[in-house]
Amino acid sequence: MSNLLFSFNAVMPVFLLVGIGWIVRRTHLVGESFIDGASKLNFRTGLPALLFLGIYQVKGTHIFDWKFIAFMTAGCLGSALILCLTVPKFIRDKKKASAMIHTIFKPNIIILGYPMAMMIFGSEHCAAISMLLPVLIPVNNIVAVLILCSLDPENQGVRSNSIRKAVNGVVKNPIILAAVAAVLLRQGHVPLPTFLLKLLTSLSNLATPLALITLGAQMTMKSALSNRRYVASATALKVFVTPLVMVSLAVALGFRSYELVTAFMISASPSAVNCYMLAREMHSDEVLTGEIILSTTLCSMFIFFFGILIFKNLAILS
Repeated sequence: MSNLLFSFNAVMPVFLLVGIGWIVRRTHLVGESFIDGASKLNFRTGLPALLFLGIYQVKGTHIFDWKFIAFMTAGCLGSALILCLTVPKFIRDKKKASAMIHTIFKPNIIILGYPMAMMIFGSEHCAAISMLLPVLIPVNNIVAVLILCSLDPENQGVRSNSIRKAVNGVVKNPIILAAVAAVLLRQGHVPLPTFLLKLLTSLSNLATPLALITLGAQMTMKSALSNRRYVASATALKVFVTPLVMVSLAVALGFRSYELVTAFMISASPSAVNCYMLAREMHSDEVLTGEIILSTTLCSMFIFFFGILIFKNLAILS
């Protein structure tokens, strides 16, 4: 009973914060401009501060487990490769194929996976996921652009300007910059003044609830669910099959404790919200993309609940 209560208490605040965002948008308490501005503000301040402190304040001398980083990166690249080789054989429409591949392999780590880990693990146990973000975010974004370019029906090859834009976006990404700064300052044993630590703490406290509320507010993409078969397939692969495969491989490779749960948290995370913006910009099927994002976000809540419950029952998560 205690494990059931722990799992419920871990997932329910996330579900409610997303629900609050959806309600305030539906009731027109906030407008689209506010949501867009709040998302940008959080992306440039709160979330970078959260990740910075997650790396800078972690206990221990070795924060980078390169075996685990290599495993998760290989999982990301491997899933993208398998999807690219198989999905186009079943879906001839390039727009739909690119939407399926893009949303299945690219998880919503920053807005949902990382905040969820913070709530479950506590900041003192988030090293496993914090060290992954500086690697997985660039890899995910660049691979996503490559996939969308290669399956763009209006273009037969990979566009160099799109790749340059993706790389430029990665280099200027405030979350990446915050992670690099945290690693450098930590490795250099550079102490931060108290006022700056308090400022970063205040911003990081804002990051998680604001990220989840804006996520819920953005879940307003209108569609008639005309792509039910595609949505059901993508959702099953994203939040059921992918975490099952990744966790099984992680166990086989000897990962345990918070690293094993981190592999689950990332692989079970729903499709990234920015998939929708990329789909619109790069001639993918944005309607199908929006439907998959909505479906995977809702289903992932239940997967997180049952996954955490299983880990607690197996004493993997303390």
